[in-house]
Amino acid sequence: MRAAIILAAICLAACTPDFEASSDVRDLRVLAVQAEPPEAQFDATTADPVDLHVLAVDPRTAAPITLHAAICAPTDSHRCDEGPFITRDLGTRPLSTTLLIPPEFVALAQADDDLKGLGGIRVQYSFSVDHGDGSGTVYGSKVLLYSPRGGTPNQNPAIASVQLSREGLKLGEPVAPGETLQLPQNVEIGLRPTVTDASIESYVTTDLRGNPVSLKEQPRYSFFVAPGAEVDRDTADEPLEGVMAPPDGLSRITLHSAPGTLWIVVRDGRGGESWVTFPLELTP
Repeated sequence: MRAAIILAAICLAACTPDFEASSDVRDLRVLAVQAEPPEAQFDATTADPVDLHVLAVDPRTAAPITLHAAICAPTDSHRCDEGPFITRDLGTRPLSTTLLIPPEFVALAQADDDLKGLGGIRVQYSFSVDHGDGSGTVYGSKVLLYSPRGGTPNQNPAIASVQLSREGLKLGEPVAPGETLQLPQNVEIGLRPTVTDASIESYVTTDLRGNPVSLKEQPRYSFFVAPGAEVDRDTADEPLEGVMAPPDGLSRITLHSAPGTLWIVVRDGRGGESWVTFPLELTP
């Protein structure tokens, strides 16, 4: 009996997967999908074109990434393999592409909506990415929001800069998107992203009783790193108005080896999102 318990314990230890943090990007991953505009407008027969940008990365290789896309009604699986109306296969698309949904999809989306489009319609953009070599396929999706013409549509948030800190003290000036971050080896450095002034929007929505409610966006950040670095928090919210940010940053990064890459994605909770990329190098 004792031998069986020991054997079971060994098997349990051996079979337990080595779970990685969602911030660790070690293979092909889809980190974000941006729609520009994040809230397009539509009328009875037409919808505005939407520019789609997929942040798909693979730190293992520089091999091209192939994307295959389709559109459909939003599904629980986030894939266009079910739903109340027909799926349209879009074929192979670049990671950045322009989507113009056909008039029949506008009509079908309105018919599928409980309010028949009075509060807007939603169309799901589903896709798969791979290297075309059988090494693995990754799936992603984005629900595209369309509001009736005439309102004030949502805008994508944007990260203006990132302030570095060490032990609660600022390190230099804020770093602009795309600039290289020079970091000391094996030292925890604070990251404080800052969005542009126009990124935090006020908007009006409707509560469950049908009453209008005025709200303000609270951006949320997601942090991702390539091998050689780690962050202690995968996500963090922008502090509320009047609340000071932690002096050691919203997340902290430790660079063990270089070169590396840091991606920061910001989302506004209403379909808007964008990202910045920082190359990482060790301090000389």
